[in-house]
Amino acid sequence: MRIPFHPRPTREELFKSPLHMIARDFPETIELFRAHGVSLEEFGDRSLEEFDQPIALLDELEASTAWRPEMGNA
Repeated sequence: MRIPFHPRPTREELFKSPLHMIARDFPETIELFRAHGVSLEEFGDRSLEEFDQPIALLDELEASTAWRPEMGNA
């Protein structure tokens, strides 16, 4: 049985995807949401593009997933 592994998301994917999908596919991001006071229960259906100032969190999400191989290298 092969365990599905998600390659590194693009910055645009992190910006436009619903937060619950980011947390599901990239569990290393869950603690960042908590650290920024973002409740996945409350805001999980929203994307970062709907937030007023998402850049700091977006930068951290991108950094936390940087260890993953790019799409073509998975």
